[in-house]
This record gives sequence, structure tokens and C-alpha cells, in this order.
Amino acid sequence: MRRIVRKIFKGILIFLGSFIGLFLLYVLFNLNIFHRTGPLSKSAIHIYLSQVDSSSPLQYVAEKFDTHSVVFLGEFHKRKQDLDFFKQIISYLYQTKDIKIIGWEFGAADYQKMADSVVTASEFDRAKAIAIMRNSMYDWCFEDYLDVFKTIWQLNKTILQDSNKIKFLQLNKPFVPKRWNSLNDTVRLNERKTSFDNILPLIVEKEVIQKNKKILIYCGWNHSLTRLQTPKFFLLKEKEGRAGELLFNKYSTKICQLWLVAPFPPRWWLYKELTNNNNIKYVYPFEGVFNQLYDTLKKPFFLDAKRVAFASLKDYNSFYAFDTWGGIKLKNFCDGAVMLVPFDKVDPINIISDWVTTQQQLEDVKKVLPDQDAKQIQTIQDLMNYINPTASQKHTKEIHSLGKFW
Repeated sequence: MRRIVRKIFKGILIFLGSFIGLFLLYVLFNLNIFHRTGPLSKSAIHIYLSQVDSSSPLQYVAEKFDTHSVVFLGEFHKRKQDLDFFKQIISYLYQTKDIKIIGWEFGAADYQKMADSVVTASEFDRAKAIAIMRNSMYDWCFEDYLDVFKTIWQLNKTILQDSNKIKFLQLNKPFVPKRWNSLNDTVRLNERKTSFDNILPLIVEKEVIQKNKKILIYCGWNHSLTRLQTPKFFLLKEKEGRAGELLFNKYSTKICQLWLVAPFPPRWWLYKELTNNNNIKYVYPFEGVFNQLYDTLKKPFFLDAKRVAFASLKDYNSFYAFDTWGGIKLKNFCDGAVMLVPFDKVDPINIISDWVTTQQQLEDVKKVLPDQDAKQIQTIQDLMNYINPTASQKHTKEIHSLGKFW
């Protein structure tokens, strides 16, 4: 009997030792101890700059429609300069490439008819535009996103023929945290099965690709990813598929994915998230090359990921490079990158002051919230305190406050 116990104990020790050994190897694999980021040399800057095109980012985005039907413009979220560029590109695309369909993440397809009426009306209906945004995402109360409705409305006012007016596609579904975070597994899983990443491809396929039309899609950059599968844990990758990936897998030659350069979450971000670690410091993407080039050029520019100097440019330090030994290449992350502003000059977006103005609107918002949260909200000010948009502004500034290493 003693011999059996020893064998069992020995087996347990071997198992635990093997597990701990493998885990330590896994940690070592992800420590990135053999790579150190440093400033670019003058010769390296010269090589990179030799392949930076002299045309403007507006021209660069527009030219992508010469060879593609769907162009993703992936944003970090809540940066004023990104929204300003997006609004500029809408008019520019219409004038130079006759692009008549604009789509985005921040409105639900349920309210498409409302959106159509807003952007084609004789007068701009601010309250209706806010209602679309509020009913789609109860907490997305930011003026710079609302301005996109007004930008398209203003452009449509100059277009006489209805068939030539801009179509503003709402590509999401209403965000209902009561269901999204439900303790009921069936409710929660069913809600997440029909996410933005699943909905967008279906709408774009039906309204754009099958009709041989073209669209610019503005959304969070993670949704726009086409080739890169994000890390999950223990060398596994997310297999469910982002919106960009799902479209790319079916229509690879029609899809182009552009990225508005912003800080990356750090390499061990996933595990910090799991432990609710609030001290998450973001990092410069791709060795800070974009930032160093901006300091030299001192104006917005773009990088085409197919150019020789940039295709193999690697990122080692971010979440996207987690569970990789040699980092990720720019050509696998995006088709092109647009650098609009130095990180320390990024401005947060402005808050919509009239987000909720009536008791009925307040009650409608409360319906999508978890019951325990809704019970605590009695007034409009309670709701705004719950949403806390000023915290988003502060968070945006903090994320972009990175010390230079060059």
C-alpha cells in the first residue's frame, strides 16, 4: 500500500513539476527579454522617409477605392483628430471618387430609416440624431460622433438628386448591457453571438458588395482586422472572426484595412484585464517608428504596409505581439497606417450636453441596464454620473501620455 501511495505521490509531483516547468517556459517565451526598443538612427529615418509618399492622407484613403470596394478606417475611439479626419474624408471621397455610402459602428441597423430621414431632411434634426445614437449605445454621448450626422446632412443638402445623396449605414445593433452581461449563460451567449462583428458583414455584403457599390467603414480598429488574429491565452488565437476578417475571407481582393495610428495595449494586457489591474500603461506601436517620423516631418502622413521599408516593420511590445516570439509585422496588421498627430497632442472628444432631456428618455435608457444599476438611477444627473463621460476624456489623455524614448 505504501508503495502505491509513493507512486501516486511521485506521479503527482511529476505532473506538477511538468506543469510548472511548461508554465515558466510560456512566461519566458512572452517576456521579450532579447529585444530592446531604441531610437531610430538618422540613416534609418532617412530610409523610412524615402518611402513616405508626398500625397496627403486624404488622397491616400481615396485612392484605395480605385482597387477596393470596402475600405475600413479603424480608430482607437474617442479621439477628436480621428473624427475630424473622418468628417473631412466623407466630402473628399464624394467629390473625388463618387463614394455615396458611409458606414460606422456607432449606430444600430434597427434605426436605419431614422438615420436616412436625418441625413436627407430639409433641416437638421439634432434630437433625432441623438436618439439614434442613444438608442444604439446608451453611453456614447459624444458631440464629435454626433457631428458625423450633421456632416453628411450638410453634404446631402448640396446634392439635388435623391439617388446621388450619401447613404449613412448603421452597422451595429443596440447595446443592451442587461443581456450582454447577463448571469444567465444562455441569454449572455445568445446576445454575444449576434455582435457587431457578425452584423456588419451581413449588411455590407447585402447593401454594398452584392450591388457592386463602395463603402467607407469607420469603426474600432480591432473590428477592422483582416489578417491578424488577436491572442487569447496559451498560444491560442481568437477564432470567432472580426468583421474585417469575415469579409476578407470571402472577398479578399475587395477589402482594404487602414489604421489610424494610436497607442497599443501592452504585451501582458490580457492578464492585467483578467486581474482587474487598473495600472495599464499603453505602449508605442511598432517601435515608435510612426511617432519618430512625425517628429521629423511635423505633419500628418501615411505609411503603405506594402512598401519594402514598412512591410516587415515589427511590433514586439504590444498585446498583438503576445504569444509570438518574433513579433508581428505591419503588413499582417493592416494595409496602411495614417498618422494624424503626435500622441501628446491628441484631444479627447466633447460631451453631448443634451444627451437625455426627458423622463421618458431616462426610463428608456434604464430598460437596457442591469436591474441593480437601473434601480440606483432616479434622475438624469444620476444617469450622467453613471455614464461618467468625463472619465472617458481623462482616460484618453492618460493613454496618450507616453514618455518619449528617443
